[in-house]
Amino acid sequence: MGHYLSGITAAVAVASGLALSGCATEAYVDEHVAAVNTRVDAVDAKVTALSGHVDEVDKTAQAAGQRADAAYTLAEGHLVRTVVSESDTITFETAKWDLSDEAKATLTAFAEKLKTDNKPVFVEIVGGADVRGDTDKNRVLGEKRALETRRFLLSQGIPLSNMATVSWGEEHATGTSEEELAASRKVTLRVLN
Repeated sequence: MGHYLSGITAAVAVASGLALSGCATEAYVDEHVAAVNTRVDAVDAKVTALSGHVDEVDKTAQAAGQRADAAYTLAEGHLVRTVVSESDTITFETAKWDLSDEAKATLTAFAEKLKTDNKPVFVEIVGGADVRGDTDKNRVLGEKRALETRRFLLSQGIPLSNMATVSWGEEHATGTSEEELAASRKVTLRVLN
C-alpha cells in the first residue's frame, strides 16, 4: 500500500506543479492568437496589394508585347531590302552631271518599266566619279549626278519617297585608263524590294 500512496502523492504533486507552473490560460492564448492573426491579416493585405500591382505590370507587359508584335508584322520584309536589279548604263562626261539624251531615254524606259510592273520597290541611285580630281569634289560630283538622275525619274512619275541618292565619289572607280575613267563616271540604279 505504500507504493500506492506514493503513486497518488506523485500524481497530486505533478498536477499541483502543472497548475502552479503557469500553464497558459484561455485569455492568454486568445490574446496571442489575436496578435498573430493581426500580423497575418496585415501580410495578406500586402500580398493582395502586390498581386494587384503584378497584375497591372503583367497587363502593361502584354500590351507592350502586342504592340511590338504589331510593329514587327508591319515592318516584316521592309527592314532588309534585297537588290532585285542593278544597272550602271548611265554615264557622264568629265566633271559634268547633265544627263545626255541617251541617258534620258534609258531613264524613261526604266521609269516606264517600274510603273508597268507596279511593284513596291525602292530605287537607290548611286553616283560615282573617276579618280581624277579631289576626293571631296568627286564625292560632291557623284552626289550631283545622283540628284540629277533622281530629279529626272521624279519628272517621269517615280515617287520621291521610293528613291534615295548615295555618292560613292571615286571610291568604286575602276582604274586610270581612258575606258576605266569613262566607266567610273556613272550612276548605278539599284532596284530593291
